[in-house]
Amino acid sequence: MEQQTNIEQEKNITPVNANENVKMFAYGLAAVLGLALLGSVVVGVYRVYAKASTDKFTVSVAKVLRLPVMKVDGQRVLYSEYAEDLRAIRTLVAYDKANGGNNASLTEEQMSDQVLWRLANNILIKSAAAKYGVKAEDQDIENIKANLLKQFKDVNEINAEITKRYGWTFEQYQEKVIKNYILQQKIGEKIQSDQATHEAIRNKALSVLNEIKGGKDFAELAKQYGEDGTKANGGDLGWFGKGDMVPEFEKAVYALKVGEVTQDLVETQYGYHIIKLEEKKTEKVKDASGKLVNQEKVRARHILFRFLDPSTFMDSLAKAAQYNLYVKVHNPFLDLNK
Repeated sequence: MEQQTNIEQEKNITPVNANENVKMFAYGLAAVLGLALLGSVVVGVYRVYAKASTDKFTVSVAKVLRLPVMKVDGQRVLYSEYAEDLRAIRTLVAYDKANGGNNASLTEEQMSDQVLWRLANNILIKSAAAKYGVKAEDQDIENIKANLLKQFKDVNEINAEITKRYGWTFEQYQEKVIKNYILQQKIGEKIQSDQATHEAIRNKALSVLNEIKGGKDFAELAKQYGEDGTKANGGDLGWFGKGDMVPEFEKAVYALKVGEVTQDLVETQYGYHIIKLEEKKTEKVKDASGKLVNQEKVRARHILFRFLDPSTFMDSLAKAAQYNLYVKVHNPFLDLNK
């Protein structure tokens, strides 16, 4: 009887130990898998931020973890978006190399710069679109599609061309390119019709003109406030003759005496100008018939306060934005304000 009891006890004990062993094995396996998964995550994160790798494994980790490549004004741009667009521009470069296109000579750094700029620009466009209350409507997209269909047989042919150039479908191209293009055009229309913006530009120009009238140095103020390529040289335009400038500018500068500054703002298609005449001279030049004639030339400085257009508006947004780049690649935003 005692022997039977021992056997029964053994029988009862055996299944309990087996269950414990199964549990221990399961825990151990989970721990191993957990460590393996953690190791994969660590490797993936390292390859994103230290190597800027774009292989499938790295991009998958970045996508699952929603790792940012950068932030623009605090808004996150995902590394997976960067990798996807980088793959597209590499496809475009390969296409242009085979077909003699404009992008054939782009380097890896230049491709990365273009992708980062495009992604940052998208953030700025969306913010501006929200501010001005504009949207990319379905009809806007259909209008662009209709224009494209004038160049291609049908949507399938458009899709095939986009796939060859970027590796995208037409639907992806709509989301990544067309919608942002529409928003930028609508923002441009808004700012060009915004009287308050024009008034603010005029008031700023008048304030600087009053500083000049008060005795401030023209060249120094041009370096501070100028909004064109002459800014670095104190607004110096060099020597020019009649017909070289737009009519409104030419009329104002030729009415000045040497050393004089325009008493009012001069408005042209580019914006508001303050002009100072530095020198005058007369040169012998050949006219259309080859005859030598006297031509009066002038050297002047100006300070330009630009009217906002879509390009200058986006430039102003880009310069005002805050960029935080997390990946070890060339930073195209460092020289933005130089």
